[in-house]
Amino acid sequence: MPFLASVDLATNNLNGTLPVSLAGCQELKSLSLAKNSLTGQLPQDYSRLTSLSMLSLSNNSLHNISGALAVLGACRNLATLILTKNFIGEELPDDGVSGFGSMEVLALGDCALRGRVPEWLTRCKKLEVLDLSWNQLVGTIPSWIGEFEYLSYLDLSNNTLVGEIPKSLTQLKSLVASRPSPGMAFTSMPLYVKHNRSTSGRQYNQLSNFPPSLFLNDNGLNGTIWPEFGNLRELHVLDLSNNFISGSIPDALSRMENLEVLDLSSNNLSGSIPSSLTELTFLSKFNVAHNHLVGQIPNGGQFFTFSNSSFEGNPGLCRSGSCNLNMSVETPHDKEMQPASSTRNRKNKILGVAICIGLALAVFLAVILVNMSKREVSAIDYEDTEGSCHELYDSYLKPVLFFQNSAVKELTVSDLVRSTNNFDQANIIGCGGFGLVYKAYLPDGTKAAVKRLSGDYGQMEREFRAEVEALSQAQHKNLVTLRGYCRYGNDRLLIYSYMENGSLDYWLHERSDGGYMLKWESRLRIAQGSARGLAYLHKVCEPNIIHRDVKSSNILLNENFEACLADFGLARLIQPYDTHVTTDLVGTLGYIPPEYSQSVIATPKGDVFSFGVVLLELLTGKRPVDVSKSKGSRDLISWVLQMKSEKKEEQIFDRLIWSKAHEKQLLSVLEITCKCISADPRQRPSIEEVVSCLDKV
Repeated sequence: MPFLASVDLATNNLNGTLPVSLAGCQELKSLSLAKNSLTGQLPQDYSRLTSLSMLSLSNNSLHNISGALAVLGACRNLATLILTKNFIGEELPDDGVSGFGSMEVLALGDCALRGRVPEWLTRCKKLEVLDLSWNQLVGTIPSWIGEFEYLSYLDLSNNTLVGEIPKSLTQLKSLVASRPSPGMAFTSMPLYVKHNRSTSGRQYNQLSNFPPSLFLNDNGLNGTIWPEFGNLRELHVLDLSNNFISGSIPDALSRMENLEVLDLSSNNLSGSIPSSLTELTFLSKFNVAHNHLVGQIPNGGQFFTFSNSSFEGNPGLCRSGSCNLNMSVETPHDKEMQPASSTRNRKNKILGVAICIGLALAVFLAVILVNMSKREVSAIDYEDTEGSCHELYDSYLKPVLFFQNSAVKELTVSDLVRSTNNFDQANIIGCGGFGLVYKAYLPDGTKAAVKRLSGDYGQMEREFRAEVEALSQAQHKNLVTLRGYCRYGNDRLLIYSYMENGSLDYWLHERSDGGYMLKWESRLRIAQGSARGLAYLHKVCEPNIIHRDVKSSNILLNENFEACLADFGLARLIQPYDTHVTTDLVGTLGYIPPEYSQSVIATPKGDVFSFGVVLLELLTGKRPVDVSKSKGSRDLISWVLQMKSEKKEEQIFDRLIWSKAHEKQLLSVLEITCKCISADPRQRPSIEEVVSCLDKV
């Protein structure tokens, strides 16, 4: 089969050796034989696979890594190489390996490889993802790793690396500022490679599943945390846990505006936790347990959601309101559960008694506060608060404001917080410019989605509540219903109906079989439904609402796969001077109308343009902007218009929905779509006209 381009035989219980005959497939671009029981060495003849761009052999029992690298180095177009869980206990060659000039993704994790971080990697100039975790690598982290122009995902965890973290890592260009990648090799195959005990695993061919990350945990690293880490504004995950890092936590880390996970646990850190870290809006996991930190735990932002386990093992730390009582964040029970031999967890008996006394006093005061609050609260009173400890207790007891459209009528803030398991990160189902979204299991057995808005929104509470109540009046079968509202400390919680099938973005772009399951009939129905929801906002709803961020991730699907538009009206709740959110108010990359570059004033025709991009996604199955493509074909709109001008419409449509039976409908929707994405807003139809056209298809 000389013209065979793709082979996926992963997870098939295959055994024996790799077939030499595959070397005859000169056009082969993608080969996955992962998760089988293959043995032996990589055939020398595989060096003839010069068209090969993706190879996944993970989770087999291959040996001779030096020979494998020598063979694959001749595959000049190889961009993605997954060899995880092979070559167990072998020596990783430090140099003498040639080729790999096109390499973008390299995974050699969980192989128990011996040696050092190999110097031949310096020739991989296009490297974006490097996984050498769960090996037995020794020595220091080489400074040249920080010189990669495109590296955004580095996992060196669970090795035996020592020395300081090279300062050059704080200068990784792709993490300092968003930069386009050189073009990741395309493959539709799942590439399960991580040392991941979950059943789902992660996929290297879906970069959205691998946010920009630095995993340096579980080594023997020392030194301090460079303040320059704060320059990595594009970094989402920083894990330095289980090392010997000392010094203080730099205040500059608060500049890492996209950070979601910060794990500094089990080190030798001292000083206090910078209060500026509360400004990290997207921080969903924070852990500084088992260090030598002192002072008050910051109060505000996401820090309300972090449990005591995130701070345990620091006897000098205390929660807000308890510092004067010398109450540690640990309870006596926590202390008994810790290993007596750990120098980081030692406590003497006097401190234990002090903790018990402090805890008893705190409980006594809490009871008094609760009783006082019960007497004081006779009606809903959402006046502005300063987030003090007393006010947090008070807000816990207040009832959630449910609107007339909600079946649930009686629920306290405490009940709602418990329904999210105290905002456990395991319950996070969405994240955007307006805040995190959590799944909640309400006491009556129903599910809800709770959007947590953190920070100051520039409005008095009465004004904010009035805006929320106005949004609750927007009632349509194709809108996600706003059911309730409450305040939790300095945060606002919005309660929405839960959508069982997640977002359209998930089905089109994230789930491996999602595009196949969304037949053309379903896609057309989703287009029609979301258009009706948008038309309601533009013309029927009082006052009219311009969405400003129509995109596939804001189109949610209920249990019947009916489309419901989400996040409408939230732009009105945010003041323009809130710079973090302002970047999202004018839309999302790939959906932003061209005229918005000249003016920040949103218009209904701007929403129509964004909706047209969603229609393109439904027709093509492609993302609006795909950094994995070559530079000339990353922009979906430009590519579609070019194909249309060349009379190649058939090439536009997703192969999963194209058929002669649907050709007329597909071409009709494409015609509507092209009008929506016109560069001139005057040439675009109104959303009512779009609804009418779609209903006639």
